[in-house]
Amino acid sequence: MRGWSAAARSQRLVELLEHHDRLHTEIVKTAGEWDAQADWAVDGAVSPRSWLAHRTPVTRHRASQLVAQARLCREHEATGTAVADGAVSCAHLEVLAPMIRGRAPEYARCERELLDAASTLRADDFAVVAHHWREAADDELAQLDAAAMADRVALHVSKSIGGMGVLAGDLDPDGTATLLEALDLAAPPDKETGPEPPRSLAQRRAHGLIDVCAAFIAAKGKGGRADVGLNLTMDHDTAAGHPPADPRQIRCELSRIGPIALVTAHRLACDCLIGRVVMNGPSEILDQGRVQRAPSRAMRRALEIRDRHCAWPGCDRPVEWCDAHHLVWWERGGPTNLDNCVLLCRRHHVLCHEGGWTIERNEDGTIEVERPSPEDVRTARRRRRRRAPPLAA
Repeated sequence: MRGWSAAARSQRLVELLEHHDRLHTEIVKTAGEWDAQADWAVDGAVSPRSWLAHRTPVTRHRASQLVAQARLCREHEATGTAVADGAVSCAHLEVLAPMIRGRAPEYARCERELLDAASTLRADDFAVVAHHWREAADDELAQLDAAAMADRVALHVSKSIGGMGVLAGDLDPDGTATLLEALDLAAPPDKETGPEPPRSLAQRRAHGLIDVCAAFIAAKGKGGRADVGLNLTMDHDTAAGHPPADPRQIRCELSRIGPIALVTAHRLACDCLIGRVVMNGPSEILDQGRVQRAPSRAMRRALEIRDRHCAWPGCDRPVEWCDAHHLVWWERGGPTNLDNCVLLCRRHHVLCHEGGWTIERNEDGTIEVERPSPEDVRTARRRRRRRAPPLAA
């Protein structure tokens, strides 16, 4: 492949992964029939997982995943048909199988809606939808899951060689968000022009934890209750206890963490400041037209809620790293509104302006990008080499 072009190697990789997906589909189908007939018990194995781990080149964890996927497709006919027909990939199946554990009746009621979502979303995006559905599918089970996570909260501190401390533990979702918020406030990014190189994120958070503890000790333990800014996003129906039928419309997530249980969201809402973002309505002005170039704070929040990360296909850099980009540039008459704006990280924002790439939003909300032609690149380079015209009087 040394003489191949980049496009040829990329295409070859795509083809191989497509074949791999189809082969995995056959493996799941065969494993379903094999498990249904209990063929694994013929050799005296105690479970299909142990048989697979002993006789095939897979780990016990991978064997458990395969059995779960096979049983999902066998026990739910519509899911098995969608996977067999290629409408739902095995990547989506890997996301879905652990989500329905303990919620088979709820999945049977929402099977069609979840399969429709899987057929239209990337596997990573579908994972968020499936997680939202799991938390909203059954309030009682979700409450038990949240309680189990609260019981798992623990922190272990051990000493290693030289007196270094090693931390390990588990925090519940809002505890994790609180910790990250405090560490980022205590140790913000260093300046690039400082006398020494900037610290890494891990180093800053370690120093921030020490500073927070030192401040608490200096206050003699009288830390009090801090107003930490945890950003919780919920749609109206889910907040009211009636999740939308379409799982793609369910929103109940904590910034930096992701989907959380509804009972946890209600606890956080007991004592908090609420700033609402209404996507369609007169509560806050989101469409600023040509009056203002930069998005308002309300519109910025709406963009973050809608896009969740950099909107460039395949990029998942967080919204904190993103700029609001005008699809039709402001200089060319583009308005400042939700339809004409999209969040892009710095690298992809530069590609759209300096790099000459084009980005468009389809009617269904998906984003498409196109590389500039070689002639467009040469024209742009010649234009940049020219002297700027004199300013008009």
